[in-house]
Amino acid sequence: MFSCMKPYGDQNYSALKRACLRRKVLFEDPSFPATDDSLYYKGTPGPAVRWKRPKDICEDPRLFVDGISSHDLHQGQVGNCWFVAACSSLASRESLWQKVIPDWKEQEWDPEKPDAYAGIFHFHFWRFGEWVDVVIDDRLPTVNNQLIYCHSNSRNEFWCALVEKAYAK
Repeated sequence: MFSCMKPYGDQNYSALKRACLRRKVLFEDPSFPATDDSLYYKGTPGPAVRWKRPKDICEDPRLFVDGISSHDLHQGQVGNCWFVAACSSLASRESLWQKVIPDWKEQEWDPEKPDAYAGIFHFHFWRFGEWVDVVIDDRLPTVNNQLIYCHSNSRNEFWCALVEKAYAK
């Protein structure tokens, strides 16, 4: 089923990650920049947003903390209850979230191998009758050091925020 995965915007996750690791840089997605233009249709309606990497929000960032659960999720400051509901449904079925969050063990932070982290993630979405692979960087919008969109009960768990960013892209 995944052999015919279509890359979104011609971005190849494996090639981009290898290039970042080789150059020892964290990935910055040129097609979804960490700017207000990626958040708002027109203008900036609220307080100033600062884009931060998970390591700048907490000490021990993780994709998952104690597994994945539909009870992990909270709505952000900008009214995204529809997305929280969708992620809750996704989290309740392991076979579904493993399709959307591919290679999750490989994408997880490894505190024993910090040099293996490149600030890049990818997620699969079913779009117009085909699976699409969406690549993102790990920079997330915050206000007062708090994520403004979907976030977890645990301050150091980032799967739902990263999935939401990929979906927005």
